[in-house]
Amino acid sequence: MSVVFRIDSPYRSPYELHRLTFGSGSPSVAIVAGLHGNELNAIHAVNMLVSALRVQRPRGTVHLFPLVNTFGADEARKRWPFDDQDINRAFPGDPSGTAVQRIAYALLEASNADVCVDVHSGAPHVRELPQVRAPMSGVELELARAMGLPVVWRRPGARLEASGLVGAWRENGRQALHIVGGRGLTLDSRLSTIIAGGLSGLLAHLGIVPSMGTGQTLADVAHADIETHRAPCGGFFISEVRVGDIVKAGHLLGYLQTPVGGERLGEVRAERRGVVMTLRANPLVHAAELLVRVARQDR
Repeated sequence: MSVVFRIDSPYRSPYELHRLTFGSGSPSVAIVAGLHGNELNAIHAVNMLVSALRVQRPRGTVHLFPLVNTFGADEARKRWPFDDQDINRAFPGDPSGTAVQRIAYALLEASNADVCVDVHSGAPHVRELPQVRAPMSGVELELARAMGLPVVWRRPGARLEASGLVGAWRENGRQALHIVGGRGLTLDSRLSTIIAGGLSGLLAHLGIVPSMGTGQTLADVAHADIETHRAPCGGFFISEVRVGDIVKAGHLLGYLQTPVGGERLGEVRAERRGVVMTLRANPLVHAAELLVRVARQDR
């Protein structure tokens, strides 16, 4: 493990950006987690990959950054705690700027690789089935599909903004992917294991490590193939499914009731066959807030 960037802190130990490197030569892959300090599933998944690589001999180079926002993680916060800035909105960064801008700049420089992957957990109020988000076509889509994650979400222009890490990688001509799985502020080892398996599948596809089998992709979808349910009114949402469940048209996904008294306000039912990819975790909702996403299955 090496420290690729260090900056003094006013009242605690210095901030350090750690990188673990395995193997050498081409091809090269950089995998980043913990840009947001409260996204524990991503951190755990990358550390699981660290454990696997320690007993292998990679044919290529793998750079791993398991936890970027260490100070945010220490306080269970998404953002950098000193000025509440989002590191993932600071790219390409500035070597002479604020602490967050300097971290972003150092990370972008240190993660120079042929293929780059940014791993996240979902927001604290939702749980996400592990999914890789990729462009509609091209080499990056091929790499995304090689992971064998439960969902491949083809998104035109998604996460391409220059202020985000994935967008900054692409601005520099690198192939980049965005993975999301689990829920912020919580750790689900089962979902982390799925993410780690997808990362291992990518390395195997690139010939860096031997293949250990691939996971099963349940849905390969574009935005039009995703059925999104939002709350028609405020209330208390009771889910009747879990992420990864296969549902058919008419399946009860959950229902809304009043927080006081439990009076039934309405039901949420699937419109077609698919896999539950996003599910509300915090049951208290306001009108128009996300409840469930179902990714269509044709088989």
